[in-house]
Amino acid sequence: MNLNLTVLMYHYVRDAGDAAEAGSGIRGMSKQKFCAQVDTIARTYEMVSWKDVREAVLEKKPLPERACLLTFDDGVCDHYWNVFPELARRKLSGLFFALARAEDANLPLPFKLHFLIARLGLENLRAEIWNRLNESQRAIYREAEVRYRLRGKAETDVVKGIFQRDLADAVNPLLSELIAQHIGSEQELARQLFLNDAQIKEMRAGGMHFGGHSATHPWFDFISPAQRADEIRASREGLTRVEQPPFAFAYPYGGLADDAPQLFQQNHFCAAFTTRASVTHADPFYIGRFDGEEWQ
Repeated sequence: MNLNLTVLMYHYVRDAGDAAEAGSGIRGMSKQKFCAQVDTIARTYEMVSWKDVREAVLEKKPLPERACLLTFDDGVCDHYWNVFPELARRKLSGLFFALARAEDANLPLPFKLHFLIARLGLENLRAEIWNRLNESQRAIYREAEVRYRLRGKAETDVVKGIFQRDLADAVNPLLSELIAQHIGSEQELARQLFLNDAQIKEMRAGGMHFGGHSATHPWFDFISPAQRADEIRASREGLTRVEQPPFAFAYPYGGLADDAPQLFQQNHFCAAFTTRASVTHADPFYIGRFDGEEWQ
């Protein structure tokens, strides 16, 4: 396969005080900046949908010379309140990678971090977690901290990386305790943050498409093959309610694993999207994307 396609990736699209931000303090790309960017892209590129890309992958149908696909990760409510109406108004289609989750489920770990960093600040959150770690866990933290800093990671990425990867199992319940202490009901936060079934159905009826993004948003290179299989299977089962196979998938955090393409094929996925910037794609299970917030 030799696919020429520019893919943009977005997450939160919100303004302070709007229905998506809802006083959480979690920041995102402003709606004004997003709309201006989409208008600029639409003037420069030929906008395509997931249906077009799927046909290019499966049937070798050619895409336009300057094809561009808009994608949105995590299935947050921003995509219903602030993205869907703007795409529909412009007669554009987006591909939305939503988590496979029950509407009464708790927050996955990265979103606990988003809420707590917004409420407590990075340093206060780190101190709160540090005070709850045992000596063995603190040793893991110190070793990982050195390793991530040698890679030139920003401080926020260092702390989040340790909590999301090296200490995920230990930190996850501690984050739930802190949310209950400082913010409130974790289940209610999750209900407010993520798309519900009715919103997904409305978006799908309005010309949007959906792909998989796992159930719990783990790093694929940091979990076992059995866990990866479970995460992909959960995405397949969730997508069958709104999409026809074969499906699309986006790697959580952009974390890759060598066995993922085989697992995708076994679960009726025909393409997977990374976070590595690229316009030419030789493998349908490693399609690169550009971060929309950094796009110029």
